[in-house]
Amino acid sequence: MNAGFKRAILILVVVASAAGISSAQQAVSAFSADHQPMESILPDAPSPGTFDDASSVEYPSLVTKQNPRQPFSIGMTTREKYALAYRRIVSPQLPMKAAFVSGWELATGTGPDFRTNGWGPFAQRFGYNAATISTTIFFNTAVVPSLVHQDPRYFPMGYGSVKSRIGWAVKSEFVGFGDDGHRMPNYANLVGFALSSIVANAYRPQSTVSAGDTAKSYAIKVAVSTGLNVVREFQLFDQMKTIMHHSKNAEE
Repeated sequence: MNAGFKRAILILVVVASAAGISSAQQAVSAFSADHQPMESILPDAPSPGTFDDASSVEYPSLVTKQNPRQPFSIGMTTREKYALAYRRIVSPQLPMKAAFVSGWELATGTGPDFRTNGWGPFAQRFGYNAATISTTIFFNTAVVPSLVHQDPRYFPMGYGSVKSRIGWAVKSEFVGFGDDGHRMPNYANLVGFALSSIVANAYRPQSTVSAGDTAKSYAIKVAVSTGLNVVREFQLFDQMKTIMHHSKNAEE
């Protein structure tokens, strides 16, 4: 891949990130108009050391609290951000996600142009997806949040109508919170996804490296992350576990 083409890919992704940040800045203003002032939800002085708030296996980046109407405790130290990234990377979820994405790509004919027959090609695809997910976590949970002083976790609304909570989840993809508790564009995702999309080109088949593929990868990451915000908002995994538990007890 020549230098000119690399620059074209970089420019394309930077433009996409800039567009996302611009949308985020507009969304920040929309938060003030559409939602209860965050100052009534957030603490005046966020205290660091809230890493244990994000301790669940299913939602390692979700802040939890007993009463959703009580103020959030916002703010993480740089060490805590890197520790959270480490926990997410070594979590049992990561190989499960990589396996799911690899299977989805094979079933739909999408993703990098690896061969499709045999366990060897599948292992290559699995390794690529595991590396891509790990790189994404590293950038959007540790590197970028540390540089811009942003808390990378998802803060659920936790109450209200389904529509308002989905709206919160979607807007949270573009609006984040700084370590000081103030709203800010969600650089962790908007920039972190762009950086990871560029880095991922280093370990995908060169025949599938193009400006279009890089932009598509970036868009997919934003879309998937937005969907995961909705999952986190309603803690759907917990809901499924509860249903399965009750079904099992009923059978017994």
